[in-house]
Amino acid sequence: MAISIKANGAVSIEYEGKYAGLDVENPETLISDKASPSFNNFMLRNAELRSRPAVTQIYPGPSTQGWALGVTSFGDINGTTHIVMWEGSTLYQFNPALLPGNPWATVGTASPGDMGQNTVTYRAFANQIFYGNTGFQYVRSGRSILTPFLAYWDGLSSAPVYQQTYGDASTSNSVAGISKTDSPTVGGSLPGAPTMTGPLDIGGAYLGELNNYLILANVNVKDEGTGIIRNYPNLMWWSANGLPLQWDPTQNTSAGFNAFLDVPDVITGLATMGVAGYLFRTNGITQFAPTGSSILPWQFNHMWASEHGIGNVLPWSIAQYGPNCAFISTDNIYTLSITTSQPIGGTARDAIFADIANSQFTPFATIVPFFAAGYTYLTYQIYVTVNNFVRLYVYSFEDQNWSTWDLGLINSPNYPVLTCAPNVV
Repeated sequence: MAISIKANGAVSIEYEGKYAGLDVENPETLISDKASPSFNNFMLRNAELRSRPAVTQIYPGPSTQGWALGVTSFGDINGTTHIVMWEGSTLYQFNPALLPGNPWATVGTASPGDMGQNTVTYRAFANQIFYGNTGFQYVRSGRSILTPFLAYWDGLSSAPVYQQTYGDASTSNSVAGISKTDSPTVGGSLPGAPTMTGPLDIGGAYLGELNNYLILANVNVKDEGTGIIRNYPNLMWWSANGLPLQWDPTQNTSAGFNAFLDVPDVITGLATMGVAGYLFRTNGITQFAPTGSSILPWQFNHMWASEHGIGNVLPWSIAQYGPNCAFISTDNIYTLSITTSQPIGGTARDAIFADIANSQFTPFATIVPFFAAGYTYLTYQIYVTVNNFVRLYVYSFEDQNWSTWDLGLINSPNYPVLTCAPNVV
């Protein structure tokens, strides 16, 4: 607001428009009256200044460890909604009947090994929740390296499923797997044509779905015959069309994989919007779209594939809500549309990147459409752990400004640990 004092001593206050939010790009003497270099714990919504919600704990861990590796919801075939969480090697389900005590009820063993502090990637498909965890992010002291896997739970069965038995009686520790009989053929088609005994366990750092295909990106493959795990950070592998348990291209030609050997960086994320999907790389983005062919189901287009360029440098900064997708690159924070990207860091960019540089753990991001029924507030939120608390940067898509909140989110007795993006809706 601008204050004007007239010659006769009269004072008038005029409102000059919506708040500009956080501004650390300009000298404080030149900052607009509608901006601030350091304000905290306020919401900027509909041109109003409001106090923020009392968010004090994102997700209490089911056990005393508190390593929540992912939290989401999905609807089963009967229309029942399940809220689930992963920790260790266990899948939990939220049960409000257990309140005021621990509300997380054990569903069952979720993985072939302890997932440690490695973030789970998940996707609802065919009224089931599919998920995986390749163990590439953290390897906690005293814990073994996790077997790559993909698993699912339908909300009705007594336990999740991560193993699959094939016609030759071999068993993989992933529902995305290859039988022992077919492993030498499939392995010989992978980059470097390695000799594989099989059966093969397939996992990926990122999981998505487009056109009835489940998709894994930044792939890890374990040969159960030798115990060797091979990493393919530039590889995308997809299931057969409409068959999320079939990943063998020798059995179904609509399943397959593509290794992007023509790009200089690695895949750091995956998003699908409308009729197209996007593979985020360190210095670029690759778009893929359905072709209608079951043998060659995708057309790939590198939006750019240079040594340096706009890409996603933080694996878990990608967040999506409908047509809105945002991510963090080397030079700015961006939103992504079907054809292009736009910077949104604005006058808050330097503060965000300074805190990310000093972060104790990998930052996470999410897009939140509302905080309560009837209170729409579409925001992109970046959670950064600094100095034993979590600083939350909130970007308003409507007002195009940034605000900061400081959250005391304690996930362990000693310090707050973020191991997944929160589901705060």
